[in-house]
Amino acid sequence: MTDYSYSFILLYSLVQGITEFIPVSSSGHLNIIESLYNDSQSRNLLYETTAHFSSLLALITYLYKNNSDSLKKLFSNNFKLVAISMIPALAMGLIIKILNLNFLSLHMIAYTSIIGAVMLLIVIKFKKIRIKTRSLKIDFFIAGLFQCLAFLPGFSRSGSCITAFLLLDKKREQAIKNSLLMSFPIILISFLSNAKELNLISLDINLLIIFIITFISAYLTLLFFIKYINRIGFMPYVIYRILLGSILLIYFS
Repeated sequence: MTDYSYSFILLYSLVQGITEFIPVSSSGHLNIIESLYNDSQSRNLLYETTAHFSSLLALITYLYKNNSDSLKKLFSNNFKLVAISMIPALAMGLIIKILNLNFLSLHMIAYTSIIGAVMLLIVIKFKKIRIKTRSLKIDFFIAGLFQCLAFLPGFSRSGSCITAFLLLDKKREQAIKNSLLMSFPIILISFLSNAKELNLISLDINLLIIFIITFISAYLTLLFFIKYINRIGFMPYVIYRILLGSILLIYFS
């Protein structure tokens, strides 16, 4: 295993926690950090697994502490909708697994970051472009199709889902809430998938740091993101993603 410095571990944990639930792509950012630090496009599955597990616990804690309904009631009421939203992702994931496809590259992250930002920009600026369906089940299935874009590094799972729900004429808060509900099984599957691929799990201080820092930063990000989204809107994320993609294209051209 590569000998990682504490500064890298701290940066890795903070970035994962901050970017997991906002529309900027956590996986894309982690890939950038790994690439710059190791001068390669490898992934540390042990660190990813720990970070995903910590993010999942942060989400559960947030929903438990900040929902008027009980956590059990929240998931039971929305179980069918979330299950429907997972159908496209499961099908796409299976195809990618069978064909052994790998889209990981910094150029890919750059392009998808910009394209995802433009998609979100179009939806928030042109409010006449809206799709109204007759059923929440259809809404969640369409959002599930958008969610498949996140198989391309840098597209942002949350960003794709939020874009879909805004397009489906949902308010900001509802779009974010639906995106969070859809994130639960995705993060769980990512955690289980990475854990399954690990040949050996070695416990060290780095994993503890990643777990603690990721949990705290993810939970605080959820609090501030949802609390202040009406005040700040989605434009800062659009601008950031376009700048990030442009810098990557210039730097790695």
